Amino acid sequence: MVSAPYRRDGWFPEIRAAFDQMGSAGFPEMKRSPLYDGWSQVAPEPDAFPVLMDKTGELLRRPYDWSDEVRELAAQTLLVYGDADSIPVTHAAEFFALLGGGLRDGGWEGSGRSDARLAILDGRTHYDIFESDQIASALRAFLR
Repeated sequence: MVSAPYRRDGWFPEIRAAFDQMGSAGFPEMKRSPLYDGWSQVAPEPDAFPVLMDKTGELLRRPYDWSDEVRELAAQTLLVYGDADSIPVTHAAEFFALLGGGLRDGGWEGSGRSDARLAILDGRTHYDIFESDQIASALRAFLR
């Protein structure tokens, strides 16, 4: 899981405020963004981007809290965030704890570690995290 909160209030307040305003009215500004550039190169209907903005805004305004569902996850999970992400590092640590991570010392031989892993990538944001070699390193270590 990369740069995602388990509760809507896990986003920084200014990000939630931006989500609250997201819609096709902001299309003129978004049309100059790398996101729109990428979309227009691959979308079967590039002119549908304003509709996507409206639907995405509607989705992002919905409240959610998946704490109970996260606690029930049995799969090994890697959480990855940037240290300058749109999600506070404290929220990432809470997410990790819901998965059983960081609740006790791992022990010298590692027997106290949970199946969950948490990676905080140095100098990365929500917007450039996939450009980092650090994400590949974290993934390789997790898959071992």
